[in-house]
Amino acid sequence: MYPNDHVSVLRTETPLTAPARRVRRCPLRGLVEFAGFTLVELLVVLAILALVLSALLPVLSRMRTASERAREIAAARELVGAWQQYAQDSNGAVLPGYKSGLPAYDADRNPIATQTIGVTANRWVWRLAPYIGHNFDALYLGEHERVLRELETTDISNYLYQTSVFPSFGLNSVWVGGDENYGGFSSAFLGLYGKFYVTRLSEIAQPASLVVFGSARGQEGTPGGDASAVSEGYFRVRSPFFDTRTWAASYDEDDPASWGNLSRRNGGEIVAGFADGHAEARAPEAFDDMRLWSNTATAKDSPLTPSGG
Repeated sequence: MYPNDHVSVLRTETPLTAPARRVRRCPLRGLVEFAGFTLVELLVVLAILALVLSALLPVLSRMRTASERAREIAAARELVGAWQQYAQDSNGAVLPGYKSGLPAYDADRNPIATQTIGVTANRWVWRLAPYIGHNFDALYLGEHERVLRELETTDISNYLYQTSVFPSFGLNSVWVGGDENYGGFSSAFLGLYGKFYVTRLSEIAQPASLVVFGSARGQEGTPGGDASAVSEGYFRVRSPFFDTRTWAASYDEDDPASWGNLSRRNGGEIVAGFADGHAEARAPEAFDDMRLWSNTATAKDSPLTPSGG
């Protein structure tokens, strides 16, 4: 061996280690391994969820009721605004409440009376329709809205008639505008009782206190439905007195006439639109006051009496 020779040292090279393969794990496996639920724990969780839901449901119900009430107040405000506009365009004369022989037209300016039952034009709906742009979206509720939309394309005559019967709001026609079914426009009746209803805006003593429209219900069934069913919607609302008491002692859910066809569908309150243009919701008992209905009433229980007595 020569001293200058380099000794070759054999070195064993360590082979490169292959990277470890990652094993995918279910993200929920750890929960199962370390935090498994027993049946008792599961029942406790379900009980807690049930308590939370039971606490939320009344809140959600109140929110829905408040939303519906706000929508109806807005609709009543729009409606009474249209009523005011009609009067302004008529030199101060208010819309006749219920009267035969008046013209009314559909959205295409076709006469209503020639297309359907004549009394359709007697009611306020189609005579006021031009002042709301023939937009009835807020004036019909639930099943009425669906059925009326169907009738509009399948049975125009029935559509016109049913629309006049079932608006969400009824008009205080006996005392505002006059109603021929209750002595309005009758010379004999007016001779006995005097002019007891408003025919001009200028005659209204307290516009902020005179009901023009109110949430209404009737018992003429629903379009195409049970003729005896209580229906949310009716074209006329009546006061607690006429010449005698007309309301029952208390509001009856099953009898619309018990409270003048007013409806407390808004969480127990009734929406009304007043002659000054505002609208609000009040408890049913608040409307048992003739001073809200009659321009000439001086007391809560004022009936209509013959002139001079």
